[in-house]
Amino acid sequence: MIAFHLGSIPFGSTALSGPTGRGIERQNTWAEYPVTRGKPVLHEIGEELDTQDFQFFFSEEFCDPLTELAKLELAFALKTPLPLSLGTGGYDGKRYVVDALSETIQKTNKRGAVVRVEASISLLESPVQSLFGLITSIAKSRAPAISITASINPNIRR
Repeated sequence: MIAFHLGSIPFGSTALSGPTGRGIERQNTWAEYPVTRGKPVLHEIGEELDTQDFQFFFSEEFCDPLTELAKLELAFALKTPLPLSLGTGGYDGKRYVVDALSETIQKTNKRGAVVRVEASISLLESPVQSLFGLITSIAKSRAPAISITASINPNIRR
């Protein structure tokens, strides 16, 4: 599989360290309206947030497993939307937060140091950077409409 980056966190930098599995889930929401005769009528509500799941491993052969794991734990703790990009530089413009993180220590050496860690991560699409940013952009987009309406209709108070 190809390498991915979540922000600055690599999910593999070579063919040896690439993700071992990836899943993408997309879903639509529908409302059903019952009718007196026949089957219910469907009404489209909209799209749900996309989710992506990755399974991968960190091994001392190509990185420090605990350092890379600490980066993932930090992304999980900060709950900050990060861009997900291909190792080749491809980016679809979507940002994701770490929804779930699972880790398993697979191997240690004689001194007890971690040699290999397997992990899985679940990412949830975050289409808006922050709620404040969304409110600000909505207010900016509506501000010209308010001033134009007031200038057209002299009965509107300013």
